[in-house]
Amino acid sequence: MKNLKALIGLIAALGLISYSSMAQKANNQIPQAVQTAFSNKYPHANLKTWKIKGDACVASFIMDKRKYEASYAKDGSWLNAERNMKHTSNLPAEALLYLKNGKYASWHIDDLKKMQTQAESLYMVQVDNNGGNLNAYENAGSVENKTLYFNDRGKLVKDSEL
Repeated sequence: MKNLKALIGLIAALGLISYSSMAQKANNQIPQAVQTAFSNKYPHANLKTWKIKGDACVASFIMDKRKYEASYAKDGSWLNAERNMKHTSNLPAEALLYLKNGKYASWHIDDLKKMQTQAESLYMVQVDNNGGNLNAYENAGSVENKTLYFNDRGKLVKDSEL
């Protein structure tokens, strides 16, 4: 029993060391200019992880009890940020009306996000035509997925395939 506890403790310690070194390695790949820009823009954020996606460095963090992602160019320029939204009630009235009565009224809402770019704020609503029925995925040819983009006033500005 004593050896089992020691073994479990050793495995846990090795796991923590491994996780810490992986996190440190990811942070080492992020340019200092990006890390400084992030700290300046989001001084109260609780940084979770950094990822490199293409030419962008993406910070995942918690701020004001909400999950965010912010993207930066490698020179430290802020590109955009997005946060998860839980309820459609946070959408502008015109967007809500469109989702209720428009072309995608019968579609299931999968995800909601608010995106801020240097030029504008957008609401991204991911929808699919399976009505929330997971069995519909068995016949994948019949399921469509779209991302709808609404501006600050709730006007649909773009829809795209996922």
